[in-house]
Amino acid sequence: MMFLRFNVLTPMFAGLVWAGVWAGVAVAGGLADLGVDAEQRAAAGDFTGALATADEIEAQIWESIPNIGIRDTLLVAEPASGYGLYNPRADNKFKSGEPVFVYAEPYGFGYGSGGDGLYTIGFAVDLRVISDQGEVMAEVPNIANLDLTSRYKNREFQANLTYTLNGIPAGKYVLETTLHDKNSAKGGTFQTEVEFTD
Repeated sequence: MMFLRFNVLTPMFAGLVWAGVWAGVAVAGGLADLGVDAEQRAAAGDFTGALATADEIEAQIWESIPNIGIRDTLLVAEPASGYGLYNPRADNKFKSGEPVFVYAEPYGFGYGSGGDGLYTIGFAVDLRVISDQGEVMAEVPNIANLDLTSRYKNREFQANLTYTLNGIPAGKYVLETTLHDKNSAKGGTFQTEVEFTD
């Protein structure tokens, strides 16, 4: 029998600094106008205004994303200490019962109100363990919650996940993680390939 223990470490977050200027982007309507505005502000030396306009462009694109996107998903040597502050694991081989540390960066999520000018970000996490033959070995809905309250609409969200699979037979598996956004109807899934040697 396989025993599963799941730990989700409290995510740490950093404020987003987005310095791109969307000049010349071939998009329709408001985004194109905002891109021109950002370019004009930058050309005039109003870099604070250009960045504010660029932030509005990013916000509009962010809100139009239909599902939760996941970037930079990987196995790490230990839980990340902050957004982008991780050490990749050298391989994907584990012993039964050894913690599997997974790092992921979701984007396109919604924001809730925490009151007093605060914003909330949150996800419910599901896990499926799938063998290399495609058999679902375990399916655990709502195994954990990731939550953040901030005075800023953070766009950099670091998810640290720790999966410990005790008694799992040797072999190759896919850990399929699904994040359900608590502040919208969006969800996103990513897969992590692992191999257990004993």
